[in-house]
Amino acid sequence: MNKFLLIVAILLTYYCDVSANHMADSLLNELDKVLSNGILYMEQKEHRLNRLKIQLEQEFSEEKQYELTYRIIDEYKSYISDSALTYINKNINIATQHNNIIWLIRNKLQYSFVLSSSGLFIESEIILKSIPVEYLTDELAVDYYKCLEMLYINISVYQDGKDLIVDYQGKIEQARDSILYYLPENSAERLFYNYIIADVNNDLDKAKDYLENYLKTLHPGTHEHARKSYNLSNLYMKLGDPELQLKHLILAVMSDVKDAVKENRALLDLAIKLYELNDIDRAFSYIQYALNDANFYNARFRYFEISKALPIITSSYQQKNNLQSDRLKWLLAFISILFICLFGLVIFLNKQMKVLRSTRKEMNATNENLEKVNQKLNHLNNELSEANQLKEEYIGYFLDLCSEYIANLEDFRKTVSNKIAAKRFDELLRLVTSSSGKAANEVKELYASFDKAFLKIYPDFVSSINNLLKEEDQFELKKGEMLNTELRIFALIRLGIADSSKIASFLRCSVQTVYNYRSKIKKSSKDEAIDIEEQIKRIGSHML
Repeated sequence: MNKFLLIVAILLTYYCDVSANHMADSLLNELDKVLSNGILYMEQKEHRLNRLKIQLEQEFSEEKQYELTYRIIDEYKSYISDSALTYINKNINIATQHNNIIWLIRNKLQYSFVLSSSGLFIESEIILKSIPVEYLTDELAVDYYKCLEMLYINISVYQDGKDLIVDYQGKIEQARDSILYYLPENSAERLFYNYIIADVNNDLDKAKDYLENYLKTLHPGTHEHARKSYNLSNLYMKLGDPELQLKHLILAVMSDVKDAVKENRALLDLAIKLYELNDIDRAFSYIQYALNDANFYNARFRYFEISKALPIITSSYQQKNNLQSDRLKWLLAFISILFICLFGLVIFLNKQMKVLRSTRKEMNATNENLEKVNQKLNHLNNELSEANQLKEEYIGYFLDLCSEYIANLEDFRKTVSNKIAAKRFDELLRLVTSSSGKAANEVKELYASFDKAFLKIYPDFVSSINNLLKEEDQFELKKGEMLNTELRIFALIRLGIADSSKIASFLRCSVQTVYNYRSKIKKSSKDEAIDIEEQIKRIGSHML
């Protein structure tokens, strides 16, 4: 159970931290927008001032002129100190001319406020001392002691010596006691001074209640709301709540900017706080804005405060920028190297693409050549298949023919044997005589079959041989004749039978005759430098 509660507590703490951070970021983003519209709020302030100035020019009653001038001073006293002082002097003249001590006191209190805000503490104190306190009404007495309180607070902040700070702290408490004395019991402002008393007595929870209740009576976007939000921010710092401290500090700045207040402390403190939170960019931006406001207002006192924090924040901002600049340089160098590598890679890839395109062209050309070769091979294979088919056909044909001759010889042998056995020699003689004529016819038939089969395989044989011979020695066949004896010799040579005796035996002629024909054709060759028989052996070889 304890572990479960611990986990829940951790989760709630984490959720609260995340929510707080989100709240602060949201408020800072809103403040950035408000600061970016600072010129717009100044224009609104100028519009109010111009309207009052026009009314002042059109007014003839000095009493009303005084009141209008007093309102103009109220607009200027936290906006532009020099302009405020100009109109204060005008009203002092009016009050002096009318010998109106109340008017004069009111203007001197304004005078003291502006001098104190500008850092002219001695001059401000001189003005306050010149006021005849016996003429102070309760309302003016409250304003008088508020000016004293503000003067001593500013001096104590400005002083570095602790003894002096303790001395002025006593004067501040005296001024507050006087304010409480003259404040009406039912006044809302009493809540604020009750907060101060509780804060001094370290009763912080009670102080917070007083201040929050008083803050509810004020309108956001006013200088008074900004000042009390600033006080609440400081109170939350004492209470150890940095998130709410930051929140109310931001709200204080927003109110000051919306009211075009140029004499402010909240923006400087916010810049310092953000610097501590390591938000260097905003810290630098805000302290620059605060410095511009101080210049605009001509607040010497604020210069002093800003001068303490400005070098530190500026130095950190510069270091951060230098670090970012160094990172940017390294990044640019890395990107440059990467770009060079990328450029080199593009060049390399471009070259490789060119090589690839060239290779593709070569491959396409090779593929086309291969396609042509394949087509030729297919054609040759087809022709070879046909040639093989023809060879097989004519081998079968000659086998059948040989088989038939063998059968006839067997029949002839049997007949002869029978005739001899029967001693019929006359019949045997007649049989032999008649067979010689028949054998001659069979030889002719054999040559005719040979010629037909050979020319079927080599149809251009005769013309191919004639192309190798001189014109006057070329062969001319008789009508109906396919091959003659001489051509059959070379047909047998084409078939690989080079032995003259074998050729002579097949053609039933003498070896000398074969030799003579072979010698004759060599002499008839167009080119005596070539071996004509070798050329004959290659006739029709493209078919194989």
